[in-house]
Amino acid sequence: MFLKRLTYTTWGLLVLAITLTFVTLNNVKKENEYDWTQQFEQEGSKNARILEEQLESIGRELMGIASLFMASKTVTRSGFKAYTSSLLEKNDFIKSLQWIPRVRQDQRPALEAMAQEDGFTNFKFTALSKNLKIITAPPKNEYFPIYYMQPHSGNESLLGFDISTQPILLNLMNQARDSGETVAASTVDLVHQDQKTMVMLFFSPFYEGEGIPKTVEDRKRLFLGIALGSYQIRDMIKQMINPYIVPGMFLTVFDEDRKNELYGNLKVDALIKKEMALQFSQIRWFLVWQGSLEFQQGPNRLHNWLSAAVLVLIVFIAVIFQILSSRARRIENEVHLRTNELKKLKNELEEKNLSLHESIKVKNELLGMASHDLRNPLTSIQGYSGFLLKKGGALNEDTRTDFLKIINSASSNILELLNDLLSLSAIESGQLVLNLQPGNLRALIEERIRLYTHLAMEKNIHLEINYQETTVVSFDTPRIGQVLDNLLTNAIKFSPVGGIIQIVVESDKGHIRVTITDEGPGIRSEDLDDLFKPFKKFNSDSTEKGKGTGLGLAIAKKMIELHNGTLTFKPSKNQGASFSFKLPANPSSFQP
Repeated sequence: MFLKRLTYTTWGLLVLAITLTFVTLNNVKKENEYDWTQQFEQEGSKNARILEEQLESIGRELMGIASLFMASKTVTRSGFKAYTSSLLEKNDFIKSLQWIPRVRQDQRPALEAMAQEDGFTNFKFTALSKNLKIITAPPKNEYFPIYYMQPHSGNESLLGFDISTQPILLNLMNQARDSGETVAASTVDLVHQDQKTMVMLFFSPFYEGEGIPKTVEDRKRLFLGIALGSYQIRDMIKQMINPYIVPGMFLTVFDEDRKNELYGNLKVDALIKKEMALQFSQIRWFLVWQGSLEFQQGPNRLHNWLSAAVLVLIVFIAVIFQILSSRARRIENEVHLRTNELKKLKNELEEKNLSLHESIKVKNELLGMASHDLRNPLTSIQGYSGFLLKKGGALNEDTRTDFLKIINSASSNILELLNDLLSLSAIESGQLVLNLQPGNLRALIEERIRLYTHLAMEKNIHLEINYQETTVVSFDTPRIGQVLDNLLTNAIKFSPVGGIIQIVVESDKGHIRVTITDEGPGIRSEDLDDLFKPFKKFNSDSTEKGKGTGLGLAIAKKMIELHNGTLTFKPSKNQGASFSFKLPANPSSFQP
């Protein structure tokens, strides 16, 4: 039956609501997924820059070792150990740090003798044979032996090893010598003769004199040697990048040929993937970033809320339209009925026409005022939801929650207006039937006061209650409760902080009078004529100015009148407001 009463326009609005809900859900979901992907890529790029900066930091630390030798003509083995010990303690991924001098043939005996005096009795210059065995280095013009090495425990056999006998190491050393800069490369561990472990080698040159020679020829001529660092790649990347990787992100590092997996493991079930290259000195790595739903808790789910808001909004508009259309149809039916009566009763034509025009005027005023009060919250919902659609992904969670609270608050205001409209409509149409039962008015008043005590406490408002007599009155409990709610909340709303609200219950010539008085700004005299009219809101100095639907007092007055009572207003002595309503008392209802 209800569906049959819906107009074609209402059906159209409902179909539009469902369509827009699905369209909004799909579009915003795609946009949120795109924003999630962009955030993932930005996070990956940021971490790649961090990794590059950490590698540069290692290069600077090694340059510090080289600068030590350039600044001092003589650096002892103990001095090298003291300088490098802090680096080894800070970075446990360092396999070894070495000082490799450039030694001429005639200097070889002296350096071997010095190392033996330092406690390395078996020290000598060595090289690799063709069958990869360490042998005594044959005579040649110059050598580049590992002379200092930390940690040297377990690596004694490498002391004296001439790295220039390894073509790859010799090439990297010559690049560092000719460029005057630290050169880095990832390779198998040629220094420690470990063909299965991938390491990162840093070569930092040092020269005779101060600073780095300007020309390549001078660098070759003044070249004294290098500081060499060997680092375990997997442990190094883990220590460098792990503190910065957010939950839900996974890193896998491949070498230039993408054959060797230097760090991490590819995930087969990753939802998102981004590849990028990292270039540092002679190193070219490929970084593969993968992500799961744990990354920033997946794509923003705001589209679900927005779709629901769109659906609720349009359905609400459809309901309002249906209510107004129903009222319009009722008015049209009444006009038709009056027209037929006017044809039969020509003598009442003037009176009926006047009544008809008055009804149309009331309807237009009601529609105009309702549209005005709906526009503001609907504008807020449209504005904030539109902003969230466009830029919601760029906002933090707290800001998005604030916007949704505003949308929820505006929707609550619309719902409050709708409830008041329905109550007023029921009263005006005569559909409201009271359920009068003898009851304790004092108990109802105390119940409503307890309900709003927390609001009074927030403003430090004191409630004073004065019962002159305990009475039993016939009344509709929910309706009188609604009246008390309106008067109490208005009194609390407009009372100043620390104010006093007085509630007095007394007998008055066969009636029971309830008076609620506050210390607020009161009602201006020019507003008194419209005080109990629907949609009338009055300005005051209160911070609560402009809130509410403007229907509360109108509904309260009509509720009291349905009980054959009266609701009146008079200014209080303290410039506040004092509202009183009277209900007929039952005979013998007064109790001492």
